[in-house]
Amino acid sequence: MDHSPAVFPIPSDEEDRLACLGSYDVLGTAPEPEYDRIINLAADIFDVPICVISIIGAEEQWLKGRLGLDAEKTPRHVSFCTHTILTDEPLVILDASKDDRFRENPSVTEDPGMKFYAGAPLINSEGVRLGAFCVVDYVARPAFGELEQRLLAKFASIVSSILDARRTVRKDFAISSFAEATGLALLTADVSGNITFWNEAACHMFGYGRTEALGQPLDIIMPDRFRAGHRTKLARLAAGGTSSLSGKSVEVIAAHRDGHEFPAELAISIWQGRAGLEFGAHIQDITIRRAREAELHHLAHHDDMTGLLNRIGFRICIEEALRNDGAATVLLLDLDGFKSVNDTLGHSVGDALLQTVAVRMAARVQGGDTLGRIGGDEFALLVSSGGDLLAAGAMAQRLLDAFAEPFQVAGHDLQIGTSIGIAVAPLHASESDELLIRADLALLRAKNAGGRTYRVFDAGMGNQLAARRAFKDELRQACINHQWELFYQPQVCLANRRLIGTEALLRWRHPTRGLLLPGAFLPVLETHLLAYEVGSRVIDEACRQLAEWRDEGSEVDRVSVNLFAAQLRAGTLEAVVTNALERYGLEPSSLELEVTETIVLGHDDGTLDQLRKLYGIGVGISFDDFGTGFASLSSLKRFPLTKLKIDRSFVEDVCQEPHSMAIVRAVAAMGHCLGLKIIAEGIETPEQASAVAGLGCDEGQGYLYGRPMDALTFAAMYGEKQYRRLGR
Repeated sequence: MDHSPAVFPIPSDEEDRLACLGSYDVLGTAPEPEYDRIINLAADIFDVPICVISIIGAEEQWLKGRLGLDAEKTPRHVSFCTHTILTDEPLVILDASKDDRFRENPSVTEDPGMKFYAGAPLINSEGVRLGAFCVVDYVARPAFGELEQRLLAKFASIVSSILDARRTVRKDFAISSFAEATGLALLTADVSGNITFWNEAACHMFGYGRTEALGQPLDIIMPDRFRAGHRTKLARLAAGGTSSLSGKSVEVIAAHRDGHEFPAELAISIWQGRAGLEFGAHIQDITIRRAREAELHHLAHHDDMTGLLNRIGFRICIEEALRNDGAATVLLLDLDGFKSVNDTLGHSVGDALLQTVAVRMAARVQGGDTLGRIGGDEFALLVSSGGDLLAAGAMAQRLLDAFAEPFQVAGHDLQIGTSIGIAVAPLHASESDELLIRADLALLRAKNAGGRTYRVFDAGMGNQLAARRAFKDELRQACINHQWELFYQPQVCLANRRLIGTEALLRWRHPTRGLLLPGAFLPVLETHLLAYEVGSRVIDEACRQLAEWRDEGSEVDRVSVNLFAAQLRAGTLEAVVTNALERYGLEPSSLELEVTETIVLGHDDGTLDQLRKLYGIGVGISFDDFGTGFASLSSLKRFPLTKLKIDRSFVEDVCQEPHSMAIVRAVAAMGHCLGLKIIAEGIETPEQASAVAGLGCDEGQGYLYGRPMDALTFAAMYGEKQYRRLGR
């Protein structure tokens, strides 16, 4: 076994950094509860299971605040935060298993392995990096944007301020030179409560000169309303009582000579002096800290674009209503037609429309109602009438009426509508999250009814919710326990029936329900955060399997995989594909990506650039289910394609139905004019194969040539190093 010291990156100022750390008295000490509020807030905002405040020592990382971890320290060489202190900016790792610095780290390789990490350095007032404030998840993330990084840096700034303040108050204030130089107000008082020491910082903080303050009662620094209580406690101490504040730091309200009040942090010491009992206090004005916290709180609870409450802030309002009244009514609104505005006029017009919608809705709600924007084009309203369903219905209709007139934005008259879901507590739920979920289910029902209407939650929706939630939990376990499998269906050249490729099809090897086909899980998976991770795994595994078949002597020209919308939204598709091709030594033409028209229409040209780049290096791009959408022809003008895939619905009756024959012939002719290959799926009979070939299709796929099968079966059936002719 190698016992040599572990290697980790060391800052250029390491010696000075460690010397500075010694003055904080934090190395070798246990986590402290005073940080719990900060890390719990951060974990809630960033939706992560792990949040840590770490201090980086010479050989170890000490956890001063922690959520989701049991350890008090970890070796420095396995710490992600060791890398964070090398920079002034946040360090973001979207998927550690794909990062050369961390892929072999035990925190990543052990089960469950950490995937996502974002950390901001703790930089003190002298510019020294003490450690990091970080958030961690076991699931990779597609992005961690500028706003989230700015929030993370604000958390780190607050923790750094706390550490600096603590270091300051722990110094020996009895040293006169320090007492005069410090920014802390230092003072002492006798048993009667009269001031006996008053430093320069106290003069500036409270407005009394030294000679004015000495001999005055200590309560001159308190607001009038607190002075009587102070004198009562002082008399009790003089009589031999004890103080619950001794040795602790507390936040109080202090008073300046001119009458204005300000927040302060106060620490009191009590000792037996020559003249009897004496008191000492060091006080710090925390106005700036409170302002930082208020700014962070506002940023965390409000939407930047509209100024309305965001999801977190809106949920807190629901919780307050439930605490105070035991009842709450929530309306969730989703805009109908907003997506087309973004797609046709651009995001700047879409953003302006959201702001205009917010203003119009705010004018329609009542004074006690609370309005929020809790998603992209999703708004929410907390109705002040408590649990009154009739009032909720009337408000919903008023909001629907507000959308009757067009919105005038950037020279456009935009006609959009809204769908509304209503849920009432305690009738439908007893806590905020459940109430929002039930309103969301009612909103979905309104959408399914055609939109521009409202629906109230009912029990049937609740049963649907419970099943969907349990299924999402099972999906996460499928990723953790490696239950995903790929099956492969052959694709052939229609002219000679030779095997030319295969489509990789996702299957779920469920521990109790057996092998599940995509129809059983894909609709839920496509809307789950895991879609990005699963899609990336499919690309990697399909490339690995193709390389393995070729090493064993099989001649398979290419493998095609289906993309999730989340893979395009993440903006990392190009890197995922090129990395997989390089890892397994495949040329770009060995891989084909299949996309549906729904995915294409849901993204702008900037997002599609990554597909254009892949097309440019030779990766195949296939349009799946072509002919079933409503804008296929317009999509062909701006989309990089190598192939059109004719949907099985046109193939199944192509021998009998003239309309299907005409459609297949037209698609094939159009595709050939654009230089595209045409593949027909769902071929089950020789007659269908002959028909689509005669109508101009180049390739075919379907049960006639083989059902989807696992990799071993596919290799056994089609693995001979010779041209295989499939079908009869």
